Amino acid sequence: MNAHRETGHPRDTAAPGARRLRVRYAGIGIFMAFTWVGEGNAPAWEHALRTLAILLILPPVFLRADRHLTHKLYEATRPAPVIAQLITARVVIITAAFGASNLLGHLMDPDTSRSPVMPAAGLLLLLLSIPAQVRRAHRTRARAVHPSARPALSAPRLMLAKLTLVIGALLVQLLLGASMDNATFVAAAAIAVTTALLGPLVHRRLMVARPTGAAREPVRGAA
Repeated sequence: MNAHRETGHPRDTAAPGARRLRVRYAGIGIFMAFTWVGEGNAPAWEHALRTLAILLILPPVFLRADRHLTHKLYEATRPAPVIAQLITARVVIITAAFGASNLLGHLMDPDTSRSPVMPAAGLLLLLLSIPAQVRRAHRTRARAVHPSARPALSAPRLMLAKLTLVIGALLVQLLLGASMDNATFVAAAAIAVTTALLGPLVHRRLMVARPTGAAREPVRGAA
């Protein structure tokens, strides 16, 4: 009976995990939609190139830094400084990727006036996610298995999946652009919906297994 209280039924743990995965991919879909509409009514190819620039920068750099700092967090005796480093690295890398994308947009079309609303909204969403990132970092630290022993996202597989999504959005906007004025937003909505629906289904295919690592007792009451 006590063991049941400590470990919980497999269904109890699987359901919250599936819900978190759906929420995660819904957030990723919204994030990518914001990326797509960042240039307003720019040509479809410009949206695709800007999104592709983020795609080429973000996954390899972000995943490498995130993995390194997550391992460091798991092994640290004082987690607070490492959590601060982890969240700062995420914010800096994402902001730099979007900055590079916006710079590319200016270089491709320097005469177009751009509203700061969408970049500001994206940055606000990123900052609002910090409390959730802190909670997730503490949950990661409390697990009994070292992060190096858990399956991890593969940057090449993730980039290929997102590239497929970008190509699909580009085709949607090109096909609808001649008949409607808001094809950009339709393509962005298609990105968000497709990511939210298909992301959890293909998630396992985006992961790579790691060698089995040492286990330890979960950290209790870490500051």
